[in-house]
Formats: sequence, C-alpha cells, structure tokens
Amino acid sequence: MKRFYLVFETGVHGKTIYPLLEATTIGRDMSNSIPLLDIVSSRNHARVRFWQGSWVVEDLGSANGILHNGERVEKATLKAGDSFQVGKTSFSLIEREVAESKDPLQTTLGLLSATLDGVESPGMGDSGQHRRPARLTDVISEIPFFAPLQETEREQLAGAATMHVFDAGEMIIKEGDSTRSIYVLLDGQVRVFTQDQEGHELELADLKTGQFFGEMSFVSGKPRSSSVAALDSAVLIELSYPSMVKVVKENAAVKKVLVEYYKARKQDTQEKRAKMD
Repeated sequence: MKRFYLVFETGVHGKTIYPLLEATTIGRDMSNSIPLLDIVSSRNHARVRFWQGSWVVEDLGSANGILHNGERVEKATLKAGDSFQVGKTSFSLIEREVAESKDPLQTTLGLLSATLDGVESPGMGDSGQHRRPARLTDVISEIPFFAPLQETEREQLAGAATMHVFDAGEMIIKEGDSTRSIYVLLDGQVRVFTQDQEGHELELADLKTGQFFGEMSFVSGKPRSSSVAALDSAVLIELSYPSMVKVVKENAAVKKVLVEYYKARKQDTQEKRAKMD
C-alpha cells in the first residue's frame, strides 16, 4: 500500500519524518502536530490534509504565508516530490510503497500518527506534540532490546527520542565521530563498514528492521569505530546518550544486552580486520 510522509530538516543531523494519516497542522504553537521553533512562522501557520483525492497544504491566515514553487499561495495540491516552505522550514512530500505486515515495527509510521482512540491523558489535550511520544512508546515496547523496561521508562525514553529518515546512500554515522547516541532501525536497511589505513572499505554488517547500533561508542566512550550508511530509505529513532545512560543505570537487563552486543561486535570487527590485513 502507499503511504505519504512529510520530511523536513532538523538541524545538521539528518531529517525528521512525519507520517501523514490525518490532518496535520504546522506552526509555532506547541499544540500543532508539527511545532516549529521559528519566529518567522505564525503560531498556527499551515495545515496539510487529504482533500478530493490528494494531499493539499493550506494557509491558516499566517503573517508570512506558504511558499510553493517559489510563490506565496493560500492552498496548493501536493504530489510526491513536491516541496513547500513554512517560515524558514522546507517540507517535502514523499511517497513510499509499504507492504502490509502484522509486525508492529513494519507499521511504525502508521502507529506514530494514529490518534489515541479518543483517550486523553489528564492535562494533555489533543495535540500532536503528545500523540507522537505516546505512539513511539508503543513501538519501543515491541523492540526486544527494550522488553525489560517498565511502561513509565518506555514513556520517558520515547519522550527523549528523535525520529530521522535517511535516503539511500546517506551517512548516518561517520567513523571517528565523537557522538555516543544509540539508533534503532524502524524501517529499511543500513550497512556498517570501516576503512583500513589505505582507505579500503571493509563491510562489517547489514542491519535490518528492529536492530540497533551505536553501542560501541556508548559503552567504550571512544569515537565511532565504524561508519553506517542507509542502503535504502531508512527510518530510525535516535536515543541520546543522556537518556540511555539513565536507562542503563536503572535497568541492569538493558545494560547486560548492550555490553553483550558490544563484546560480540567488537570481536567480529577485530576478526574481519585481521582477515583484511
């Protein structure tokens, strides 16, 4: 089946993806489905919704309007590949064919934008700002790596997680980087590789949906020992170092899994490097 997503830049690290399954509002107010930290955008700036068989973006009476194909518009019909600008943020509409699956990880993006079945937590209100972490909690609960966590711990982890999308060939981690966050692959495939002193690449692994990476630097405290790139369009959640430190300190089972993977992958890398020399 076909699914549509909004993709927009989130600083220097990758992109953020937002699945479109319902009317989606954009603006500076935190009650919007996609809140923007941008003084150029209005509090309630724009809305993207499905209308007469197509996705459309429409202005909600903003001060600076919406730019589509370089022109200010009140409403514009979008097709896959189209871009529009709200304030200083550019959005692109992408389309992807996704197979039906009973596996929650294969339907992650649908879960993330689904409503809460009419149920609201006290004091939350009906905002996308709160729907997305709630749905991300559902996804995290289906990842074996986080099975030992209690519901409150999953909620805290979801609230601190960031979702990214990377196109085929894009670098997710570069060997030598000092970052220490951990990534979980929600959709797509990535390849893990390193280089010898002469610059020759050594393939270490191909990872698929449900697998994680980044634990080498997290556990050792050393720079990234390998690079990771998307083999096709890949959707990941990034779990920051501070949020994972908290999880590890409070849950020995998760720490054990991390350390076991660290040791196994370190040994595997050493053996493959030895064969390369």
